[in-house]
Amino acid sequence: MRILVVDDSRMARTVLCQQLEGFGHQATFAESGQMALTRCRDEPIDIALVDFRVGETEGVEVCWHLRAAQRERHLYLMLMIPGSITNQFFEVVENGADEFLRKPLDLTWLRARLLAASRVVDMQRQLERLATTDSLTGALNRGRFMARAADEVARAQRSGQPLSAIMLDIDHFKKVNDTYGHATGDEAIRSVVRVCRSLVRGADVLGRLGGEEFAILLPETPPQGAALLAERLRRALAETDVRIANGAGSVLTFTVSIGVSALRPAETSIAAVLARADEALYRAKNGGRNRVVCDAAS
Repeated sequence: MRILVVDDSRMARTVLCQQLEGFGHQATFAESGQMALTRCRDEPIDIALVDFRVGETEGVEVCWHLRAAQRERHLYLMLMIPGSITNQFFEVVENGADEFLRKPLDLTWLRARLLAASRVVDMQRQLERLATTDSLTGALNRGRFMARAADEVARAQRSGQPLSAIMLDIDHFKKVNDTYGHATGDEAIRSVVRVCRSLVRGADVLGRLGGEEFAILLPETPPQGAALLAERLRRALAETDVRIANGAGSVLTFTVSIGVSALRPAETSIAAVLARADEALYRAKNGGRNRVVCDAAS
C-alpha cells in the first residue's frame, strides 16, 4: 500500500514513515492539509494517516476535505487521536474518516489495522477497475477516459505545457467481423490496445471510446511529437498479425486511420480537442485510410 502521513511534526512523521516502510508499505508525507490534498490529487495514495491536529487545522477538517476532493479513486482515511479523547468518535467518522487510531500508536495494532484497511482498499480498487475499464481490452472506458482528460486539460493549463490527442479507428472493421466473425474482431480490438500500450508512455492516457475507436492523450507533448507517435502506431499495427478464430492457425492483418490534434491556449475542455482529432481521423478515412492526418491548426 502507498500510505500518506499527514503530520506537521517533522520528527513524528519521519519516525512513522520509517515504521510503515518497515512493514513493507510505501510511505510519503504531507506537513499541511493543503499539501495532503495536492499529494492525493497527483499521486496514487491508498491510505492516509492524519494527525488529530495539523498546524492550525483540525485533523477532522483535513479528512473532510480529502474525502470531498476524491473522485473515482477511494482513499482510506485513518485519523490519529490522543488517548484522552473519548467522545468525538461520531464526529470523526461523520467528517470522512474510516476509522481512528489512538496515540501513542501501538505498532502491533497499527500493523493489524493496516492489514484490514488494505483488504478494503483492494476490494475498492477491484470495483473501480470494473467501473472504469473496458471489459474487452482493459483500456479505460469512455467515462473514465473523459474524466482523466478533464484532469489533464486542467494540469496543462496550470503548467503551460502542451497536451495532444490521437484518435484511432480500425479500417473496414465491419468487413473483419462479417468475414471472420466477432471473435476475430474482438482479437483485433485487443491487439490495438496491446500495440498502443507497447509504444505509449506511462503518463499517456489510453481509452476505448466505443466499437473500434480509441483515443490517446499525450501530456507535455506538442502536436509534432504526437504525429510521430501516431505514425509509429500506424506502422506497428499494419504489421500486427491477428489470429483468425477457428482458422487453423491462419492470421489476418488490418490497418488504422489516425487523427491528431492539440489543446489550444484558451481551451478549458477536451471536447473541442477530440472533435478536431475526430475530424482529422475522418479526413484520413476519406483520403484512402491507413494514414495519419493532423488538425491543420495543431
